[in-house]
Amino acid sequence: MLRKIAIAIAAITALSHSFSAHAESWFEVEVFVFERQQASVEKWLDATPPKLSKDTVDIITPVISTDITGVAVGLNGCSSTDWASDASNCNDPKVSNITTTYPSQVPFNIAASKPQTAYLGQGPLLLAQSQGKFNDIIRTIQREPYVKSLVHLTWQQNMQSRRRAKPIRIFGGQDFSKSFEYHGLSVKKPTQLDAMPNTDFSALGSFYEAPKITPVWELDGSINIYLSHYLYIENNLALRKVTQKMVESSPLAFNEYAALDIESKKQLAPFLESIPLIQNRRVRSGEIHYFDNPQLGIVMQIRKMIQPTNVKPIDLIEPSTASQPVPYTG
Repeated sequence: MLRKIAIAIAAITALSHSFSAHAESWFEVEVFVFERQQASVEKWLDATPPKLSKDTVDIITPVISTDITGVAVGLNGCSSTDWASDASNCNDPKVSNITTTYPSQVPFNIAASKPQTAYLGQGPLLLAQSQGKFNDIIRTIQREPYVKSLVHLTWQQNMQSRRRAKPIRIFGGQDFSKSFEYHGLSVKKPTQLDAMPNTDFSALGSFYEAPKITPVWELDGSINIYLSHYLYIENNLALRKVTQKMVESSPLAFNEYAALDIESKKQLAPFLESIPLIQNRRVRSGEIHYFDNPQLGIVMQIRKMIQPTNVKPIDLIEPSTASQPVPYTG
């Protein structure tokens, strides 16, 4: 009985997709990002880290992270369709900070474990490493001096208008969160309360919340690709590098003299600067495009592909409970 209901739902879904199939225009995208480790006189101390849209789709986190809460309750994280239809919920930091743990270093090759096939109505689909075509390009660039590879991935997506397009989250390299906050300042040292071992804070109830640490990636940002007669690429990325900056210092403790100290004091302190790469370019499919600044390079290609013709088979559709983000219960 349940299988008949499931098949009926799949049939209705397939029918609804058949009316909108003509609106889907799928392309394959491959991206290789690398750092040029050469000295530069240019400074970016006042540049701000990328501000990500709530609709940004993250196809990297499901591959590299461990969803502790999801494993405990038998649930999975957001599927590609969830990211496409409700990215703001999947991006909710109240959910991701609690349930997700990240490695200290993002693998260079981000890929699915086996070759993938896109289906109508699906969100952006991460492909297997064997489905990429940049191997020769990557080897050539890696032979150049002072090059550090950061991330390489290939995906397929249905291209939308600029108004409906959703950026793809791109990040890589090491995680600086143990030393720096997202905006570049050094993290504060733990207070005496935080440092107390084996302390039971349950008595504090909802007034105490364990600290949540969001990764601060060496490379972070998004790439938005949209279709408006032509294809357009909008890069909003930043490379994070450790440097020093004059920052305001606060007194160690308040005293009667601190109130009279009108002139703010500054001191040289470690700082995580953001080296931005923000570009918008009209492109043609099939061509290989290069974007760069003095420290960062991006090689991209948008390729035509065989268009999806079917919805996802019923035996491959995730149960509805398995595709939902874990709710925040803090």
